[in-house]
Amino acid sequence: MKAPQTSISLKELFWNFFLIGSYAFGGHMALVAMVRKQLVDKRKVLTDDQILDGVSLASILPGPLAVNSVVYYGFILSGVKGAMVSFFGVLLPTVVLVATFSVYYFSTGEQADFHIAFIIPVVAAVIASVGFNMAKKQMRLVSQGCIAIIAFMVAITAPNVLFLIGSIFLGGVVGYFIYGKEEPVVNSNPGVAKPLNKTELKTLVVIEASIVALMLLLSFFTGVLSTSLSLASVFSGMSLTLFGGGYVIIPIMEQALVSDLHWVTLQEFNAAIGISQVTPGPILSSVTFIGYKMGGITGAIIATLSIFLPSSLLMILLSHVQQKIKHLTYIDAVMKGVRSVVIGLIFSGAYIIGLKHFGFNILPWAIFSISLLLFLFTKIHPALIILLTLLFSFI
Repeated sequence: MKAPQTSISLKELFWNFFLIGSYAFGGHMALVAMVRKQLVDKRKVLTDDQILDGVSLASILPGPLAVNSVVYYGFILSGVKGAMVSFFGVLLPTVVLVATFSVYYFSTGEQADFHIAFIIPVVAAVIASVGFNMAKKQMRLVSQGCIAIIAFMVAITAPNVLFLIGSIFLGGVVGYFIYGKEEPVVNSNPGVAKPLNKTELKTLVVIEASIVALMLLLSFFTGVLSTSLSLASVFSGMSLTLFGGGYVIIPIMEQALVSDLHWVTLQEFNAAIGISQVTPGPILSSVTFIGYKMGGITGAIIATLSIFLPSSLLMILLSHVQQKIKHLTYIDAVMKGVRSVVIGLIFSGAYIIGLKHFGFNILPWAIFSISLLLFLFTKIHPALIILLTLLFSFI
């Protein structure tokens, strides 16, 4: 596969991820799909291989898959600074929107009634179109197709996240034995990120120390230091210990925050999930709502950074290791199997988010079909279709 043809500045990187974070409804694979549309198809600064590598690595690490993948792409493009710029760019729109809804919710005392039924088919179509395009470019062997189909079936029937992690691991094992004897395709210009040398490590330490210091100062001057420390402790622990992304973490969060800690009521927790569902970005932005309830705007900021930042740091460190070994023969074979599994998981994302719930309703199927055809055969931007669909829903 050809390497990216153009470069991108930190300013452009922030702006691109800010835009993606502003319209990536559905989180998870939907956000990754938007990243591919913007940075592979349009800007051509990433390749499909790199998109899949990011999802593959994020899938086996703790924390939110979508944001961890974004951090990986930023690291690939511009090292540690690129990773952090991408991190803040993609989260900023979501945090602002969720915080705004939180202020409204707690000022009125009423639970808003949000409805995104019209958007879901479009999101499913975006994910499906990305799956088709990746499969067309990546899957040249029948065995890869079989791996992807098995992964899809596992994903839509799996009772818990262990099955998904297991399928990724088994995909790598199968790839090792099937493709290990093949000669790897050597890319003369793979676009590998800057090495994580002493300068990059120093940059990472300085950035993280500055963020922590600002969090402490903000908490101290707003009088919520104790609350902020509690929020940071609980949510950073979740960030580093829970696998499978937001939809897996949500039930655990409910048990911890509602039943054990009593930070929010069940109604408030459901409102947090509802708000995160109708705003663009990852579902774990629901912690912004909970943080606001506990400590106002400061609490919202602390909670958000605590759930996303620790796993993102782990992603940066392991991204460097992956870039060092990914072109070795057997690593290449393992990744070929893992990528096939990831493609199956991408298709399962479209099914789980939308197709599973359409039933015999004509309207969602019509919206999905029209959107899918537009995404497959035109260069129209997903954001435009989402906006037009929202307008149609109001009418």
